[in-house]
Amino acid sequence: MAVSIRILALPGQDSWGNITGRGFNCHILVSPFNRRITVYRFNLTRHDGAEEMVRVLMEKARAQGLDKIWLKSVTRWENAFLDSGMKLEASIPGYYKGEEPALIFAKYLSARRQTPSNSRSIELVEKLIFDLKTKTEKRILPAGITPKWAQREHCADLARLFSRVFPTYPFPVGDPDYIKHTMDNGVCYITARHNGKLVAASSAEINRPQKNAEMTDFATLPVWRGHGLANCLLSQMESRLKVEGYRCLYTIARSSSIGMNKVFAGAGYGFNGVLINNCNISGDFEDMNVWSKIL
Repeated sequence: MAVSIRILALPGQDSWGNITGRGFNCHILVSPFNRRITVYRFNLTRHDGAEEMVRVLMEKARAQGLDKIWLKSVTRWENAFLDSGMKLEASIPGYYKGEEPALIFAKYLSARRQTPSNSRSIELVEKLIFDLKTKTEKRILPAGITPKWAQREHCADLARLFSRVFPTYPFPVGDPDYIKHTMDNGVCYITARHNGKLVAASSAEINRPQKNAEMTDFATLPVWRGHGLANCLLSQMESRLKVEGYRCLYTIARSSSIGMNKVFAGAGYGFNGVLINNCNISGDFEDMNVWSKIL
């Protein structure tokens, strides 16, 4: 089997790689911290290319002590990935230009990694949705709070906020250079300030070709929690993205964070599944809930 692999290091521990086989090629992110491989882009030239790709990625994962592989795919390749032994965990309706859903597949290389960390995740989400049916989440900025889109000169400030809020995180958001790198590659950060002091932030990871964006990196200083800042930042991001023609917004939220799940449920996002032990956050692997909305 002829396989070509190229690797490019990123700030922190993660590294990008390109792999080419007989029936596939893919662009991946290898994350030792999260013990996983994320397939960001792939191309299959035949049905059994999926099986070949998964086999090659499993070999690479085992060699580096990783135990999860995950990817998003168009519906065309659903049976190919199921036949290769991957599990369909969730979907994102309208991910591709607001028209076609993305299917999220995962392959686990250990029994522990495929065991849910929060067995009550779906039950809690169902209760949350039921409780919110007759409620509308307040999305008005508190007095004295000013929203502002972040620029490169704000990277150090953002990194300090993320470091205070997250003991550990799937990506090195506590590194200003990493924040700059993401800004240079399509991530927009919005901040909330009180008397000039940064008290909350979030980001939109933009996919221009497919007209979608991931709403992520919500961080609020403990003293400011409960004031609806996440709701307000989400609303600000949604307004900008709608004007710019984006069709699908989604998030991958910690299943253990009732507050963040409530924010998205209250903003009209639909629940689309659970990614098992997907991220290393605050010192442990956590299940992540997938929410999405079509504008």
